[in-house]
Amino acid sequence: MNTQHGSPPSRPWLIVVPTAILVVLGMVWSAFWYWSTTAAEATMTAWRAREAEAGRVYGCAATNFGGYPFRIEVDCAEPSVDDRATALSMRAHNLAAVAQVWDPTLVIGEIVGPLTVAPLGGSPTATVDWTLAQASLRGTPGAPERLSIVVDKPNLATAPSGGPVAAAEHLEFHGRFAAESTPGHPVLDLALDLKNATAPALVSALGIFGPVASASTDLSLVAVLRGASDVAPKPLGQRLREIQAANGRLEIANARLQQGDLIATATGALGLTARGTLTGDLRLTVVNFAKLIPLLGIDRAVAQAVPQDTLNRFAPTLDRLMPGLGNVLRSGNTGSNGPANGAGPDANTALGAAVLGGRQAELEGQRAVALTLRFDDGVAFLGPLKLGQVPPLY
Repeated sequence: MNTQHGSPPSRPWLIVVPTAILVVLGMVWSAFWYWSTTAAEATMTAWRAREAEAGRVYGCAATNFGGYPFRIEVDCAEPSVDDRATALSMRAHNLAAVAQVWDPTLVIGEIVGPLTVAPLGGSPTATVDWTLAQASLRGTPGAPERLSIVVDKPNLATAPSGGPVAAAEHLEFHGRFAAESTPGHPVLDLALDLKNATAPALVSALGIFGPVASASTDLSLVAVLRGASDVAPKPLGQRLREIQAANGRLEIANARLQQGDLIATATGALGLTARGTLTGDLRLTVVNFAKLIPLLGIDRAVAQAVPQDTLNRFAPTLDRLMPGLGNVLRSGNTGSNGPANGAGPDANTALGAAVLGGRQAELEGQRAVALTLRFDDGVAFLGPLKLGQVPPLY
């Protein structure tokens, strides 16, 4: 008796055909990945050649490509940059970058420190270290569109002494081309965020604003930069001169600074004169204005520049600005030893706000003072009061 009678016929093609398709797709994908990796390597080689012609030599002690099957990964051991324009040489421990095969114009990288900075052919003069540093670049090496940098616990120090220059708990920077950019005339949207930042080495360089850099500060900035000719790396002085020659400016849409319970926001625009000094106006709104006064030396400037009878005339205005402080102002005692009768903070606020053209405002639900900070050829003015000189930037 035949037990195979009526059984379904064998169909080996149901297994062979799908398997063959998968094999072909795998081969096609492997070829595509290999082509993408080769194209990425060729693009990097061409970009490095162009940069070398411009005086910037990028190097790796060893370069490895990987990431198959879905990513393109590049690992650069001991990355280095030698820049003739700035006469500086930079070295780091490792740089890793990755892009998806289907979107090679978005590259995400991570760099391992420390980073050393030295004059070409010389010993390191500064070191930068961090716990984590990542960046993302949209576009191509020769035509970037957007750049983002995130760094945890950045720390800049002198070398070899290790003296502190600047540090922060967290740093973020974002830059992109604005919609109005044109070839040769880029307009850049910029954003900066700093947490718990200090910069003791900048205290003297910032002039009258130096004390602000000595204390732990949270700073955020959203701005538009106009006047740059390109985005190629250049010495800061050269870049600033180009911006000044093009009548460029930094348009600040919003800046916020906080030190403890002192909060200040600013909007406005700043430019440069031919000799590198600041020019422009910033509209400030300040919470706990009394704490800003000793930082900028406003109380001393008022006491030296404004007679007591003039201060008395400001008292009614001050009462409208901050009720109750007019009486403090009328009490006099504006000498260098500070106000009498134990009214130090209120008197300082009175002295500052009364003569600076301030007005009552509100910021983040708190009472504040609004006034104008003006720069004229590097000289800083709050209202009619001259605060001092900010050093030229180049």
